[in-house]
Amino acid sequence: MKIKVFYILLLFVMSACSGGGKINTIKKDILPNPTPIPYYLDLDLGSEISIHEFGHDNRLEWWYHNGHLEDENGEKWGFHFVIFKSQNSDKDNYVAQMSITDINTGEVFQLARADKGLNNTYLNNLGTIFISDWKYTIGPEPGQFEISIFTDDIDLNLYFDSFQEPMLHNKIGWFETSLGYSYYYTWPRQKTTGTIKIKNKKLSVKGESWFDHQWGDFFVPGKPAGWQWFGIMLDNGDNIMISQSRDTKGNVELLYGTYQMKNGSVSHINDGIKIEVVDDWYSSKTDTIYPSGWKINIKKMNLNFTIKPDILDQEIYEGLPPTQTYWEGKSTVFDNNYNDIGNAFVELSGYRDPIQIDWIKNYE
Repeated sequence: MKIKVFYILLLFVMSACSGGGKINTIKKDILPNPTPIPYYLDLDLGSEISIHEFGHDNRLEWWYHNGHLEDENGEKWGFHFVIFKSQNSDKDNYVAQMSITDINTGEVFQLARADKGLNNTYLNNLGTIFISDWKYTIGPEPGQFEISIFTDDIDLNLYFDSFQEPMLHNKIGWFETSLGYSYYYTWPRQKTTGTIKIKNKKLSVKGESWFDHQWGDFFVPGKPAGWQWFGIMLDNGDNIMISQSRDTKGNVELLYGTYQMKNGSVSHINDGIKIEVVDDWYSSKTDTIYPSGWKINIKKMNLNFTIKPDILDQEIYEGLPPTQTYWEGKSTVFDNNYNDIGNAFVELSGYRDPIQIDWIKNYE
């Protein structure tokens, strides 16, 4: 299927560029400084949505969903949807991306939209972001969201209702790297219902999804900087987030995890995580090699498991500049006896050879 992609400007490039594609040089003295005293991320789980569910006045921000769905015929699907927001000198820029993975056929369908200076609405405890003809709704209750995408080729209309407590990462929902700082929390389990349409065939779907919200003053420059990220839903109801970040020299500078039990209790894991890549996959489309299979050991939790992609080719590349191609894939979790013990989504960023950008040189 030929994928229809509308005009798209990548968020991370837009954060360093002005109109017409001209690259601005960002001097060292105006790079974002990490917050000296980070505040505790109080989500205030009352009847009204926390202000943190909405937008913030920071360089970068994203609202991200992934999910594991089943249609009315019992066929399995994966999806991811993300809205990126970046600050320009006078207006916020928005990019939205989505992919739908048909596990039965091995096909991946992708779309993207971009816009700037949007007139978003916040009314009656609802936040709505319009990006071109796409609509994203936050609320009306904490942990509730809705995606409304209707096109000639692909529809994705999903409603999310969180049924487990949110996770604050790194204890207070804040972390820092050499590229800046970020606030970060997760709704790890969302009951998901709705419809998808592929090739003029509309299907009812249901399942469980994962939501991340992250914002701060930081950069995402591309290879060798980047990350391996894992959002894991175990069949016993426990949830695990693991993130391994690399700096501009390709060295791992942050490896941490958050483990949430079904009852809501949370353990923060700042050491004792081992990630072993057991295979790789080559993309002939972008001439890029990605990790493709992981053995993970979490000493603190006495856990050993393997994650394998459900489909090898889940690369997100349509409409993206070469620096920001990434891999975003539905995967399965196995124990040491190769029993299926859960679902995962894996995100791999910073693996394609980049085009050097002036402001990165100045940063280094």
